[in-house]
Amino acid sequence: DVLVVGAGVVGAGTALDAVTRGLSTGLVEARDWASGTSSRSSKLIHGGLRYLEMLDFALVREALKERGLLLERLAPHLVKPVPFLYPLQHKGWERLYAGSGVALYDAMSMTSGHGRGLPTHRHLTRAHALRIAPALKKDALVGALQYYDAEVDDTRYVATLV
Repeated sequence: DVLVVGAGVVGAGTALDAVTRGLSTGLVEARDWASGTSSRSSKLIHGGLRYLEMLDFALVREALKERGLLLERLAPHLVKPVPFLYPLQHKGWERLYAGSGVALYDAMSMTSGHGRGLPTHRHLTRAHALRIAPALKKDALVGALQYYDAEVDDTRYVATLV
């Protein structure tokens, strides 16, 4: 019924969807599964934090829901939390601005129905940030925010789909 050309993440997902709908499905790839674009991804399964600044709440909500499903139900053996450090260089307003953003991100994650898979953000002192990342420029640093997204081994994920 269906022949899918390309066994990257999109092709593998398309083939899986077709099979689950009862269609006879073939999947062909010129080289190896996930050997093209899918093997060179950022490996991030993120909730779209940068889209909050653009006020694209619908996209962030959808991305957080999908990230949560992958973390909790679909691929918890492949999708793992990864911490990010956001260095702060300005006292006061920057911590308030960025902190409000990651707090909203955490809140949206928790209300997505799948927010239990990652720790919430933390405010760090300058000393704590330097313990975590000693290469940061000490003179420019006033503190940091630590928040979490998720990462996946993209080629293993594709192999699991196939």
